[in-house]
Amino acid sequence: MSLDHQVLPVESRSIRPRGDAFYGRLFGWSLKWLGPQPFLVLEGGICAVTLPKINGAQVLARLAETGCEGPAMTVLTQQGPRVAILAETDGLIPSRDSLPQHVEVLAWGTLLPLPADSGRAEAHAEWLSAPDPRQRWLPSLDAVLAGVRPR
Repeated sequence: MSLDHQVLPVESRSIRPRGDAFYGRLFGWSLKWLGPQPFLVLEGGICAVTLPKINGAQVLARLAETGCEGPAMTVLTQQGPRVAILAETDGLIPSRDSLPQHVEVLAWGTLLPLPADSGRAEAHAEWLSAPDPRQRWLPSLDAVLAGVRPR
């Protein structure tokens, strides 16, 4: 089941023009709209590493220590809040068996909800580390997974 099937439904006003301009044109990300909610289509070398929110702060701190921080968000799912860290993949996604039990790598066609500029507190995605127009690169999948697995 992909994350787009797990997201809790919310109502919000449309932000399509701003979302298309910011995420689509500025970062070159493919978007899909489901009602008023923008979703990032994970394709073109972009993937996301997700883990329970309780583990997220430690992983993000390890990534920052190594200079590999990138865009990360909290996403509310039916299984509870998860942290999704965007990463660049070279096309090789590790098998599920090689990952820690609480970690999942999402790629190739998965829809990841993006934070909507709706001004509503019940939004189901929120940036922990927003994408930076001055630094449009993503950390490598290997770097993010190294941050997930402490030494």
